[in-house]
Amino acid sequence: MLVLSLALLVATPRPAQAETPSRTAVREYIEANMPWSPESVRVDFLSKESESLPQNREVVLRVEPAGNQGFLGDMVFLVKSYKDGNLLRTESVRTRIEVQRDVVTAARGLSAGTILAESDVRTVGRWVRRIHPHALPSLEETSGKRLTVRVAAGAELFATMLKEIPLVQKGKMVKMVFDNGAMQIVTVGLSEEDGVAGNIIRVKNITSNKIIYARVLSDSLVGIGF
Repeated sequence: MLVLSLALLVATPRPAQAETPSRTAVREYIEANMPWSPESVRVDFLSKESESLPQNREVVLRVEPAGNQGFLGDMVFLVKSYKDGNLLRTESVRTRIEVQRDVVTAARGLSAGTILAESDVRTVGRWVRRIHPHALPSLEETSGKRLTVRVAAGAELFATMLKEIPLVQKGKMVKMVFDNGAMQIVTVGLSEEDGVAGNIIRVKNITSNKIIYARVLSDSLVGIGF
């Protein structure tokens, strides 16, 4: 009977400790001020729990961030306890904030120079502590672009790894369209440089041999006066 009693004692889970008022205040402050939706965020407390002051209606807790204020990654918050307008204590609470977001990744190992197709990329939900400044917002940002580096399967893709494919190539013939609204003239020219959609490039008019600046409209098509 003694052995059974000990076994039951070991198997019984210990009740979870209630969150301290300071941590609750910090959590509520984060949820109220962060740019993320609550269901996509998790907050871990890195500091040891300190002894709480006796709580009553006269004690007011005020939270303010210290240092990094991006509400992502490691952040420190100051919890100040006031009573009757007098500061009783300032507690430093260290946290780690992570957000779940869709990350654009390589669906397989990809070599440099690959022109990306739909099957080459996918989005994966990940918990992150930092959002890369060149992170891609969606799969559409990769469509038809060329990789400039080799990428392993599952690795995140960044805008700096991608290059637009020129619609117009240096030394190639292009169709030139002049349009001023009232009149449209179509002729041919020789591109003096590569260009992606929207670029202004130099084009030699085959008829006059003059260099003209034109805007790249589409594949081997440039416009003058657009």
